[in-house]
Amino acid sequence: MTRDRFDRFDWAALAALVALAFAALGALVVRVLVQGGTVTGGDGFLVADPLQYLNWLRQAGDHVGIGNLYDLRDGPRPFVHPGLLLSGLLHRLGVGVVVAYSVWKPIAAAVLFLGTWRLAHRLLARTDDRRLALVLALFTASPVAALIGWLELGGPSFALDNDFVSGEMWPGTWLWGYQFTALAVGLMPLALLAYERGRDGGARRALGAAAAMGLLCAWLQPWQGITIALLIIVAELWLIRRGERRWGPAAAEATGPLVAIAVPLVYYFLLSRLDASWELAGEVNKLPRWSVLTTVLGLLPLGLPALLAVRLPAPRFADIAVRAWVPVAVVVFLLPFGTFPFHAFQGLTLPLAILAAAGVRAGLGERGLWSPGVRGWVVAAVVLLVVPGTLYRVDTLRDAVKKGYQPFFLEDGERDALRWLDGNAEPGGVMTPVYLGLAVPAYTGRETYIGAGSWTPDFDRRREQMEALFGGRMRPAQAERLVRASGARFLLADCHGRADITPVVRAFTDPPRRFGCATVYRVRG
Repeated sequence: MTRDRFDRFDWAALAALVALAFAALGALVVRVLVQGGTVTGGDGFLVADPLQYLNWLRQAGDHVGIGNLYDLRDGPRPFVHPGLLLSGLLHRLGVGVVVAYSVWKPIAAAVLFLGTWRLAHRLLARTDDRRLALVLALFTASPVAALIGWLELGGPSFALDNDFVSGEMWPGTWLWGYQFTALAVGLMPLALLAYERGRDGGARRALGAAAAMGLLCAWLQPWQGITIALLIIVAELWLIRRGERRWGPAAAEATGPLVAIAVPLVYYFLLSRLDASWELAGEVNKLPRWSVLTTVLGLLPLGLPALLAVRLPAPRFADIAVRAWVPVAVVVFLLPFGTFPFHAFQGLTLPLAILAAAGVRAGLGERGLWSPGVRGWVVAAVVLLVVPGTLYRVDTLRDAVKKGYQPFFLEDGERDALRWLDGNAEPGGVMTPVYLGLAVPAYTGRETYIGAGSWTPDFDRRREQMEALFGGRMRPAQAERLVRASGARFLLADCHGRADITPVVRAFTDPPRRFGCATVYRVRG
């Protein structure tokens, strides 16, 4: 294999990654073909997130700017996202929202693969080492989290935290509903390698490419953007300390990429301070950091073999950046500002896999990974690091689908009701339980009284109100006061066994429109 071409192993690994990207969505489609219904497009572990992205891409296609449609309030549209804007334009051309978002799956998988492949080729000399690093970086799923979850060790909270950290680090999570995360992680090594080519008197266009990729990475995922910036700073300072770089050239060459990365970071900071919805999301997402034990266990599977490379020489910029990657990400995770710092752990399988392969190589000397006495251990290690964790993640998603708490699917009546609301020219927001509230903006373009927990004001109170209203537990006068105070024009009853609320809302709504098991009520006046 040359440095510039994929061989059959590389193509097979890329095909496997693309298959992984579509596995969850494909399974949901198969389930619909067998049992009926419609896939909402939420193919991740937390359906609220991909449904919010579908909502955002529809807004981006219609208005460019994106606002909060989960509050039934008029508000600004301050958020602009490049990927969602492109998907939104596809939707404007007639492409369904799910397809318009899913087109990023193969693109994200390809960029993630290319970034990992180029990093492995830059830092590992042998073909077998590169292949090992590639497989571990792209397919490792923590067997520690699987063991804790299956055996119920340490209690539900401990298992949930370990699922959390392993999910942040597993590439499959990024490709199941979070394509822009996978795209951002793939851009990280590409940006760092472009900067390495352009620094120290190299090609200026390489520095420009590093700046462009750094800006895009930070715009897609700010945690990965700030990690790139800190890695550039740390690696340059390390080389200056060793006497291999001077302050002037280092500062001059780093300024462009660092400024480019800073632009979207400042933008997100201003959003979190100046927009009420972004401020609300930041407050709701202020969760306690993982414990030291959970963090260590999350890093342990690849971290242990990666430690074998700690004492190896780091002569080049890329060598230093890869060694600093995990400590820098932990620092970003611990910073006392920023929303949802747990995302700083996304992408850590890349440097850990590279270091693990380098550490194993240092121990083997000139022996190949497929030589007698070595091959069995390598296969066993790869199987252990990939198979149990992947099966556990699949089992976790399957369990979430079976429980039915999240809107992975729409019943035919719910789909038809949403289509009617989408095609109705009369403006107005929708009041519905949270199950369909997550889907209303994406499929109708309308505001809803309740949706994603982190973007809905006073979410718990609103959820209780909706369960009481659509469960038939409100008196008519009480229901009318709530509905009129909200400003909703339509009420949407879903197909999940709640009460017939017609007697409750008859006094202030038009005769109901029934779509099988779903019902739409128009509020009069």
